[in-house]
Amino acid sequence: MKKELISVLLFLLINPLYILAQDYSVSGKIVDNNNTPLPGVTIQIKNANEGTISDLNGDFNINAPINSVLIISMVGMIEQEYYISGDTLLQIILEEDISLFEEVVVIGYGTVKKSDLTGAVGTVKSKDLVKITSINPVQSLQGKATGVQITSTSGAPGANPVVRIRGIGTFNDNSPIYVVDGVISNDISFLNAADIESTEILKDASATAIYGSRGSNGVILITTKTGKKGQKQTTFNYNGEYGIQQITKKIELLNGKEFAEVSNRIKFEYNNPDLLPNTDWQELIFQPAAITNHQFSFSGSSERNLFYLSVGYYKQDGIIDKSGYERITFRTNNTYQVTDFLKIGNNLGITPFKQQNAPNVTYQAYRASPILEPYRADGSFAGVPGVGNPLANLAYSNNFDKGIRAVGNLFVEATILQSFTAKSSFGLDGLYKKSLNFTPAYTVLYYDGSESLQTNPTSDLSKGTTENLTWLWENTLNYTKEFNKHSINAVAGFTMQNSSSEILRISGENILRDSEDFWYLQPNYITSNTINSFENSVDAGLNYSMVSFLFRGNYTYNKRYILTATFRRDGSSKFAKENRFGNFPSFAAGWNISEETFMQNLTAVTGLKIRASWGKIGNEKINYSDRFSLTENLLAVFGPGDISYSAVSYGRSGNPDLKWETTTQTDIGLDMALFGGKLTGEFDYYRRVTDDILVELSTPGHQGNGQGQKVRYNAGSVLNYGFEANINWRQRRGDFSYSVGVLATTVHNEVLSIGGNSGVDSLLFGGNVNGFVTQSRKGLPLGAFYGYKTDGLFQTQSDLDAYPHTSDAGPGDLRRVDVNNDGRIDGQDRTYLGSPIPKFIFGFNVELTYKNFDFSMNIQGQTGNKILNGKEIVRPDEYNFEKHVIDGWTGPGTSNSEPRNSWGGYNFVTSDRFIQDGSFIRLRNIIFGYTVPANITSKAKINSLRVYVKGDNIFTFSKFTGYTPEIASSDPLANAIDMGTYPIPAIYSIGINLTF
Repeated sequence: MKKELISVLLFLLINPLYILAQDYSVSGKIVDNNNTPLPGVTIQIKNANEGTISDLNGDFNINAPINSVLIISMVGMIEQEYYISGDTLLQIILEEDISLFEEVVVIGYGTVKKSDLTGAVGTVKSKDLVKITSINPVQSLQGKATGVQITSTSGAPGANPVVRIRGIGTFNDNSPIYVVDGVISNDISFLNAADIESTEILKDASATAIYGSRGSNGVILITTKTGKKGQKQTTFNYNGEYGIQQITKKIELLNGKEFAEVSNRIKFEYNNPDLLPNTDWQELIFQPAAITNHQFSFSGSSERNLFYLSVGYYKQDGIIDKSGYERITFRTNNTYQVTDFLKIGNNLGITPFKQQNAPNVTYQAYRASPILEPYRADGSFAGVPGVGNPLANLAYSNNFDKGIRAVGNLFVEATILQSFTAKSSFGLDGLYKKSLNFTPAYTVLYYDGSESLQTNPTSDLSKGTTENLTWLWENTLNYTKEFNKHSINAVAGFTMQNSSSEILRISGENILRDSEDFWYLQPNYITSNTINSFENSVDAGLNYSMVSFLFRGNYTYNKRYILTATFRRDGSSKFAKENRFGNFPSFAAGWNISEETFMQNLTAVTGLKIRASWGKIGNEKINYSDRFSLTENLLAVFGPGDISYSAVSYGRSGNPDLKWETTTQTDIGLDMALFGGKLTGEFDYYRRVTDDILVELSTPGHQGNGQGQKVRYNAGSVLNYGFEANINWRQRRGDFSYSVGVLATTVHNEVLSIGGNSGVDSLLFGGNVNGFVTQSRKGLPLGAFYGYKTDGLFQTQSDLDAYPHTSDAGPGDLRRVDVNNDGRIDGQDRTYLGSPIPKFIFGFNVELTYKNFDFSMNIQGQTGNKILNGKEIVRPDEYNFEKHVIDGWTGPGTSNSEPRNSWGGYNFVTSDRFIQDGSFIRLRNIIFGYTVPANITSKAKINSLRVYVKGDNIFTFSKFTGYTPEIASSDPLANAIDMGTYPIPAIYSIGINLTF
C-alpha cells in the first residue's frame, strides 16, 4: 500500500511536466462568417518559428506545445490568437478586417501602412500578374492600374511594350524606371512573373521624389518572392502552361479579280480577270505557333534563414516564320539572420535568352500584288515587282540575338537601438548580348526568267556584341518610432551609381558557305578580303555616373493627420560642373476622416481619407555627349598646286549650359472603403508640368554652324492633367464569392512652349511617311498628326474650277479644305488632324469563385486617340490596295468619299483620309479554373492542384482597319503610325498549378 501511494504521488508530480513538454497534434478548420472555408491562412506558434498554412478546404494541422498560442492571420481578415489548452480540434471563424487601410504598401526605400500613405500608389497583386502569358511581366499591368498606359510595339516574340504613366511629359524617353528588390533597371523582361510577390506603381511626386531624377516618368516597384517566416516545411510549386497562338484578323485587301478591275481603271489591261491567280499573301506568311511556359520553385525557412529558389523556361514561336524567343530564368533569394540585430541576404536573377527576328514581311504581304504566284514553275521563289517576295525574304533571313542578363544585389541590415535600421546594398544589372545577321547570296527571278530587284549578289555577315553594366551602391538609415498618439517614420541615405555600355559591330562579305558552321568572320571562311574594310563597322561606348542624397519623413498624429516631406539631391555626370546637381523636394498631407469621432456612428463608412501632394522631379535622359562640341576630319585643298591636306572642321555644336528637366506635379486624392470594406475606391486628380525640356533645336545661321544644325537646349514645356478612378466591389455568400473592379483614367496632353529664344524652331516634326506627318507645337498634343482636311471629291471640271485647288488635282480627286481662307491650297492649309494620345483609358475586371471553380476576366481599352494608316499612303505602281478602293470614283456622282483609283500622286498625301479612330475595347484575358478537392489530392501528398483553360487577346472591337489598334513607338514624336505592325496574336492555353 505504501509503494502504491508513492507511485501515485510520483505520477502526479511527473505527469504535468510531461504534459507541458509534449507537442499536441492540433487540427482545425478555418472559415469566415458565412462558414466558407478560407485557404491560405497562416497559422503560426507565437514566439516560435513553426507554422503552417491552411489548405483549399480551410483545414490545417500543426504540432504545438500545450499552453502555447496560435496566431491566425490572413490579409483582409482580423488576426486572432488561440490558446492551446488540450483541445486538438479547432473550429476558427475569421472576421473580415474592416480596417483595410492597415494594409502595408511598398514604397521607395521602405514600407508604409495604407492609412499613412499620402502618395498616389497603385498595387497589382501577384496572382493578377501570372494571368497573362507574356515574356514581360509589365504587360500584365494593362487594365490593372489607373494612370498607366501599356501599348505593345509589336506582337513579335520578345518585343517590349511602351509604358506611359500619367501621359507623355517630355520629347525624350518617357519610360518609367523599374526597381526590382532595390536594384534600378530600365526594363523587366528578364523577370518571370511567377517569381513576383508584389508590384507597386508610384505615380505622384510624393511617391516618386525619393528617386529624384529617375522618377520623373513614374516608378514601378517590384518585390520578388522569398520564404515565409514560420514556414516549417519546404513548399514546392510547379506552374506549367502550353498554348497556341494565331492571328485574330487579316486586313481586307483586294483579291485577284478586284485588283485586275482596279488596275484596268488606272492603266493596265487584263482581258480575263477571272482567269488570273488569286494569291492571299497574308495567308502564306502567318502560321499557328506554340507557346510554352514552365516554372518550378521551392521556398521555406529555418530558424534563421528564409530562402526561395526557382527555375523557369519560356519559349514562344512566332506566328511569322523566323521569329521566336526562348529564355531560362534562375532566381535565388536568401535572407540570413546572423544575430538578433544583424541580417544579410541576396536577391539574384540570371536569365539566358535567345531571340530570332523576322524581317517586316507584314508590310510586304500588304503591298504584294494578288495576281502573282509566290513560286515559279520550277519551285523557286517568284519575283514580285516593287515589293519583293515576302516568302523569299523570310527564307533568306537569319537574324539572331542571344545573351545573358543578370540582376541582383547583396545587402546587410542592422537594427540599432530598436528604432534605427541601417542597410547597405550593392546591386548589379548586367547584360551581355551577341547579335548575328547572315544573308546568303541569292537572286529571285520574275516569271519570265528576268532578274528582279530582290537579289543579294554576295553573301554577307554582320556580327556584334553589346555589353551593359550598371552598379548601384545604396546606404540608408531608417528610423521608426511610435509613442502616445505619435508615429514617426524617416529614412535618409546616400547612393552612387555608374552605368557603362559598349557596342561593337563588324561585317564581311563572300562567306565561304551558307552553313551555320561558317558564320564567322575569320579569314579562311571569307573568299575575298572585304573583312579589312571597316566602313560599316561600329565601335561605340558610354560611361556616366550619378551620386545622390535622399531623405523622407512621415509623421502621423492619432492615426488621423499625416505629413510627408521628401528631398533628393542628384548629381549627374551628363551635365557640366556648374549644373551637375539638382534638388527635388516634395510635400504631402493626408487626413483620415474616418478616424474622427464624428464619423464613428457612420457604420457604412469603413475608411475615408483625403490626401494632397506637391513636388518637383528631374530628368536627365539625354546623351552623355550632348554638352560637348565635336569636330570632323576632312581633306582641305588650298595653296599653290591645290594640294590636299588633312584637316579638322567644326562639327556639331555642344551646349555646356544644359541643366535638368524639371517636372512639377500636384495631386489631390480620396481613398474610401464602405460597407465593411466591400466597396473600395481610390480617386485622384493630377497635374504635371515639365519645364526646361531637353530638346534638339535648329541653331541660327549666324552662329557659323550651318543653318538648321541641331543642338540640344533646355527649351520646352509640356502639360499633362487628368483624373483617375479605381472602384472595386467584393462579396462572399456561402460557397460563392465575387469581385468586380472598374478603372478609368483621363489624360489631357498639351505642349505649352517650344524653342523660345534658344533656337529658331517653334515646332518639332516627326514621323516621316512621304514627309513628316506629325507636328508638336504650342497648344497641341505632343506628336499631333498634321495634314490636309478634305471635303468630299471634285466631281466635274466645273466643280474643280469653282474651288481652290492645286494644279495636279482633277475630277475624282480629294477636295482639300482651304483652312486659312486665302483662296489657294498650299502647305499653309495643313492643320491639326488628331492626337495619338488617348484621352480616356479604362479597365474592367471580374473574378468569380464557386466551390472549387474559378473564373476571371479582364477587359481593357482606350478612346479619344487617332492612328495614321501610314502603310496606305505609300502606294507606288503595282501595289495592292485595301478593299474599300474597289468603290473608287469612276465618274460624276459615283462616289464622294473614295477618290479615283491611282497609284500614288495627289490623293496619297497625308490627310484626314488616312487618319483612323484608334479607340478599342479588348478582351485581354479570360480564365476558367478548377481546383481538385483536397481529399483527393492529399492521397498523393499534394497540397493543391488546379487546372485551367484561358485565352489572351481573344476579341478586339475597333474601327481601325489594321491588324491591331495598339500602335506605339518609344519616340513620342512618331507615335501611333502603322507601317505594317507585327500582329498581336490571340493565345489559347491550358495550364496547371501544383503545390506539394
